[in-house]
Amino acid sequence: MTQAELILDIQNEMTFAKALPYSIPEQEIVRIITIAEKYFYDNWRHAIEPRYLLLPKDVFTNALFKKERAIQMPDCVQFVHQVREAKGGSMFGTIDRDFADNKFIGSEIFLTPFIGESLMYRTILFSFLDIAKNFTIDTLAYDYNKNTRKLTITGRTPLADTVVQVAKKIDREDLYEDELFQRYVRAKAKVRLGDLLTAFDFNLPGGIKPNYTSLVTKAEAELTAVMDMMKGENSTDWMFLVNF
Repeated sequence: MTQAELILDIQNEMTFAKALPYSIPEQEIVRIITIAEKYFYDNWRHAIEPRYLLLPKDVFTNALFKKERAIQMPDCVQFVHQVREAKGGSMFGTIDRDFADNKFIGSEIFLTPFIGESLMYRTILFSFLDIAKNFTIDTLAYDYNKNTRKLTITGRTPLADTVVQVAKKIDREDLYEDELFQRYVRAKAKVRLGDLLTAFDFNLPGGIKPNYTSLVTKAEAELTAVMDMMKGENSTDWMFLVNF
């Protein structure tokens, strides 16, 4: 659905397919749609989709990166979820998962017997793990500002190609097809129409006065229903179990 088609749909909704002689200006409808886009990209799980970007290691030797330690992301990137170095094998020179460094370190830490002075022994092992992470960890500390779309590397400088896991905005035409988005902008337009009509006394031909209260009440109820549905869809579908 194009923006022009969405505007026509909103106008038909407010005027009951031109049965009523009042609406809000098209420019105001465009403003409502623009604001709604920003809200949905921020809060609606179906308005974004996962993507992966590969940053060549040459990017991190660039003079501009060395100056600001920031990388300009495309306009379509809404969030950054993870930044990792694309490392090949392991410190043992093998890519076999059965002989990976993480497994060797894990077995040393977590599969050792609890005998003797186990508390002291465990303390030493976990200190060893903290040091070993410097050699095995491939995640990078970062900060992302969705307004400037700048990805700032706040930790160490990557030494290899880097993979960035991002949330990409779907195309506007696809967002306009979303039923919840359509219901949201229709309801917002009705609320604005109520604000416009209550700004002065307005009567239809024959002295008939529109019921502004009913119009706004129904629109606000629709907005509440949309928001509740969005919250239900955005609920967490996983959990962490931690034993203390």
